[in-house]
Amino acid sequence: MEGMKIWARQVFLSVGSRWEPAIDVCEDEEAYHIVVDVAGVEERDLDVEYHPNGTLVIRGVRRPPMTGAVQCLVLEIPYGAFERQILLPTSVNADSITATYRNGLLYIRVPKLVKSAERVREVPIR
Repeated sequence: MEGMKIWARQVFLSVGSRWEPAIDVCEDEEAYHIVVDVAGVEERDLDVEYHPNGTLVIRGVRRPPMTGAVQCLVLEIPYGAFERQILLPTSVNADSITATYRNGLLYIRVPKLVKSAERVREVPIR
């Protein structure tokens, strides 16, 4: 393989530019389930906030694994700061939002507000 050239598509992503991680948003009867692809991001570099307007904000930093006098031939993985905003319905239980980080994926569970039973109920007059 001596003299072999590497032909690769050049993707110019500068370290330090903002990028958005891929997400999946699903729901069941009890909650919204959000999965964020943050492979290579340390848990300590992640931040999740829920704002009263219904926006879930995920921020973090992916640091390049190679530094120093390394010459990269192909750069397709984005590095640097990222932010992703997800607008959720206002009918969520913000005090019970949980997040778990496992195998490069951030799992966020956003519980829905429990609706009272949708049935006719007699209201006593006192």
